[in-house]
Amino acid sequence: MTAESRRCALAEARLALSRIPVNQFFELPGRPTVVFQARNYAEDKAQGRAMARGDVPFLFKAFEAGQAPPPRPGTRRAEEPRAATIHEYLDWTVTSSSAMEEDQLVDFGGFRVVALLPRFRPAWPPPGAYEEAVPRKCTLIGAPKDPLPQLLTGGKPICAATIRVGLGYLEVPFFATADTKRNRGYGRALLEAIEDIARCLSLPLLLLCSTDDAITRATWLRLGFCFTQPEDLVRFGVGPRDLLHMDNTVQMHKKVPPAPAWKSLVIKHQHWRQRAYFLPDPAK
Repeated sequence: MTAESRRCALAEARLALSRIPVNQFFELPGRPTVVFQARNYAEDKAQGRAMARGDVPFLFKAFEAGQAPPPRPGTRRAEEPRAATIHEYLDWTVTSSSAMEEDQLVDFGGFRVVALLPRFRPAWPPPGAYEEAVPRKCTLIGAPKDPLPQLLTGGKPICAATIRVGLGYLEVPFFATADTKRNRGYGRALLEAIEDIARCLSLPLLLLCSTDDAITRATWLRLGFCFTQPEDLVRFGVGPRDLLHMDNTVQMHKKVPPAPAWKSLVIKHQHWRQRAYFLPDPAK
C-alpha cells in the first residue's frame, strides 16, 4: 500500500466515528450515577478550542502541567522554526485540526472527545415526572433498554478522553480524570464507554498512549492493557504515522472484551422509578 492510498484508507476508516451521535447522553449498564457523551469541537476551530478547555479543563491540565506553552502569536519566537508543544497537540486533537507547516507528518484528523458526566437524580421527585421510560434516539451504544428515568446530567464532565478510529482499532491518545474525582472508578467507567463504542464500530482493539510513569502504567495494566512492542504494531498493521505519539509516553493495547450479558430490573419507590442493571450469577 502506497503512502497516499494508506492516507485515503485511514481517512475513510475515521468516518466511522460519525455514526456515533454527538451531544447525546448514553447510559452505562451497571453505572447508575453517570452518563457518557461524545462531543465534537471541530466545526469552529477557535471556538472549539475555547469550549473544550472550558468543558474539560482537566484533560489539558493533566498533560500541560510543567510544560512550556507555545510562544505568543506575533512575537519573534513564534516566527522561528520550532517543535510543536503539548498545548498545541491537545488543541489540534480535540478540534481534529491540521498541524503547523513544519509538523505536517502528524495527522490530527478524525478525533472526537468522549466525556463522562454525573447523572442527575432528584431527591424528591414530583408525581409523574420520573415514572416513564424515555425511548432512545440511538440504539447503537449504551444500555440495551430505554432509560428509566430519562438521562439528565447534574454537572460538568468528570472524566474525558480523545478517540479516533484506525484500521481495525480505536486510538486513545489522551485520557484524564478531574483531580477531585480520582480513585472512584470513573476512569474505569469511561473505559467501559469507550469499549462500547469500539464494539459498536466492530473494532477489536484499543491502542492507548499512556504517560510513562509507574502509577499510570500500573493503573492501565490493572484495567487489562499490556505494553505494545514494535512487533505488535507490525502485527496489528499499524503504520509509523498512523498513531498520535508524544514524548515521555508508552504505547499500550487491549483487546475489546465482549459485551456483558446484562439483566435488568426496575426499582420503585413512591413516585420514583429507575432501571438497574446487574450481571447474573454464572453459577446459577
